[in-house]
Amino acid sequence: MRQFSLNPIDRATLVSFDGGIAQPVLYQRPDRYRLIQSDLSRRPRIVRGGGYSYAAASFGAGSVVQDVRRFNRLLRFDPTARIVEVEAAVTLADLLTITSRAGLCLPVQPGYPAITIGGCIAANVHGKNPSREGTFAGSLIDLTLFHPDHGVVRVSRENSRGLFDLTCGGYGLTGVILAATLRLEPLAGDRVSIRRTRVANPLEAVAVARDLAGDSLFAYTWHDAAPRARSFGRGFVYHGILKSGPIEAANVVPRYRVLTSAARARLPFSLWQPLTIRAFTSAFWHAEASRPEVTESTLFDAIFPFARRSVYFRLFGRPGLAEYQALIPHDGTETFLHELRHLILSTSAPAIMLSVKAFKGAQRLLRFDGDGICVTLDLQRSATTLDLLRQIDNLTIAVGGIPNIIKDSRLPKPVVQACYPEYERFRQELCAFDPQRVFKSELSERLAL
Repeated sequence: MRQFSLNPIDRATLVSFDGGIAQPVLYQRPDRYRLIQSDLSRRPRIVRGGGYSYAAASFGAGSVVQDVRRFNRLLRFDPTARIVEVEAAVTLADLLTITSRAGLCLPVQPGYPAITIGGCIAANVHGKNPSREGTFAGSLIDLTLFHPDHGVVRVSRENSRGLFDLTCGGYGLTGVILAATLRLEPLAGDRVSIRRTRVANPLEAVAVARDLAGDSLFAYTWHDAAPRARSFGRGFVYHGILKSGPIEAANVVPRYRVLTSAARARLPFSLWQPLTIRAFTSAFWHAEASRPEVTESTLFDAIFPFARRSVYFRLFGRPGLAEYQALIPHDGTETFLHELRHLILSTSAPAIMLSVKAFKGAQRLLRFDGDGICVTLDLQRSATTLDLLRQIDNLTIAVGGIPNIIKDSRLPKPVVQACYPEYERFRQELCAFDPQRVFKSELSERLAL
């Protein structure tokens, strides 16, 4: 990738992680706060961290993209109080390296170690067990925010609840998150015992995962989603328990090859085709079925399962992938899963895997949160896939679910409006805080935020 100057503004083409959006942008990579806060002649701007959002939340045509990855310092660490303050570009791997030495960790760990803390806040991400841990906002004590019209402000639930809530799950639209103070939890060891429970279909898995979620590090599932009636939905529930023992720093965050959106799309074509999808899902199922029921893993591989298996994403190539993630209320889960199966089989869409996990929380504004079952579907991006996703949108609306905005680069405004009861409230509160709408992205423009 070409090297960009700090100032003046340069040009680049950025791509969403799923490959669905590519746009030419104005680009900066500052290394001092005065450059972040510099006058951009009232040009719209947006912040970019690691660039792992499936949706184009960190760039947009016409906006200056401020890449803040150089702001990655530890500011304060109090192991006794279980509190850490870091700059927003510190990654999950960076933070785990620091805190694990004191036997502590963040309770919410999304799926890739190079995701930044600022990105976690902007998307209000969830981890492997949202039924027990909730979402990232629950670990956030306060944050430091910069907006050209408001300056640098310290934001917490106590002193500015409205702005705090608007920023957590605000997709970077309230300003530049400069730093964050986070609450940590004890880390008992660096090894995880993983139990596999074979299930015939996702609905059976829902009951198992829900029962196991309360006392585990994680409880999620994998299902064969290739469009074959006889094998569709077979899979496993993975239930992880952290084992007590010594923590070796070298084992907690081992060396791994960092995957970027550009590297993911390096292959000019996709190797996920109908035959390879069927071969992979069948081979994976048989491999997992032949393994012992209980195995042991490192903590790193358990909480970041794709970090050292990034070939899965690389095989999607330049055409990209499509991921649909929806939070379905408990009383709509059976209908949703039944209809989803019918849609995939009837369209022969190039679906690869399906996963479910239990969720517990309160949905507000545009946060992906609430009580229910989180359903995730991965597909090869194609015309058939995009048509299927439009049908799944209608199904999600019908059962009262909400799609995950950060996971879907083509999600249209009418679907978000129909699914999120506080869509209009989010828009109004954002416009009240930022009447000039200084921060804009492809996502914000697509959803008219």
